[in-house]
Amino acid sequence: MTIKVAAVQAAPVWMDARGTLEKTIALIENAGRKDVKLIAFGEVWLPGYPFTIWLQPPMVAMDIVMRHRMNAITVDGPEMTAIRDAARRANCWVMLGFAERDRGSIYCAQALISDRGDLAMTRRKLRPTHMERTVWGEGPVTDIKVVDTPFGKVGGLCCWENIQPVNRQGMYQLGEQIHVACWPSFGMFKGHRPAYALSAEANINESRSYALQGGCFVLAANSIITEDSIDDICMGNDQLRAVVHPGGGAAAVFAPDGFRLTDPIDEHTDGLAIAEIDLMMIEGAKVFADPAGHYYRPDVARHVLEGFAGPLAANPGAAPAPKAAETGIEAAE
Repeated sequence: MTIKVAAVQAAPVWMDARGTLEKTIALIENAGRKDVKLIAFGEVWLPGYPFTIWLQPPMVAMDIVMRHRMNAITVDGPEMTAIRDAARRANCWVMLGFAERDRGSIYCAQALISDRGDLAMTRRKLRPTHMERTVWGEGPVTDIKVVDTPFGKVGGLCCWENIQPVNRQGMYQLGEQIHVACWPSFGMFKGHRPAYALSAEANINESRSYALQGGCFVLAANSIITEDSIDDICMGNDQLRAVVHPGGGAAAVFAPDGFRLTDPIDEHTDGLAIAEIDLMMIEGAKVFADPAGHYYRPDVARHVLEGFAGPLAANPGAAPAPKAAETGIEAAE
């Protein structure tokens, strides 16, 4: 089965839910006109990533944190309804990265919306990274999940969730075939050696390795920092402009063997990284390595996914699993 998929590379209307909603709908409509069946947006695309938290102490950054908070949306709110309607009109599935408000708390979240406008899945980032914990709460243990769609099992993770080995293995064991890696812009600290781990090169390579390791397709979607938003991000501090750069776009789609299926888009330019994917490519990749099947040794090290009741990976020839802790990696004695 062959379908078109798209990873969004674009700038939100930073800290403006209404403006970003309009842009979201336009991008979905554009994808629909191009016969795209799955479009993926970056991390907290709506209303934008709160970059300022990496530049200022929490109390100094409070103005931006409050703007982020007041522009977060609810799962059952009018913004989500409008996006669901757009997905239905475009006949396109949507993986949306958004800041979710739930009563008094804000979460980094993803929603998978079907081409009929149904809310197929929502999840929250399990553990926000470093300074993000001053803004977002943690997701529940059940938020490693995939969804059956007409074109395969689809899942997603946010930013550095994608580099966590146990997260990856959990997704692989759930049979994930198409993965959405939601990233922010890589315009922060660009060229600063101590922050290489935050660079486009480092993190897009993680998306490639996710595809190769899991034998699945990966849509790496991310946002752009615009020149107009930098003053807001830096809160008028000219010294901070030295580490906040316009651009940072790096959207891509990777095949199950790690091959890049899309040409790079200029890092400053809004666009869709569109690829035709054929699920038979997964079959070819799994001939060589299936990380949750014939290339998996649960008798040596076994991954336990909390909150999941069913069997994750069958290996009838394996020895009985050893007794061990209920979480993390279980190792044979």
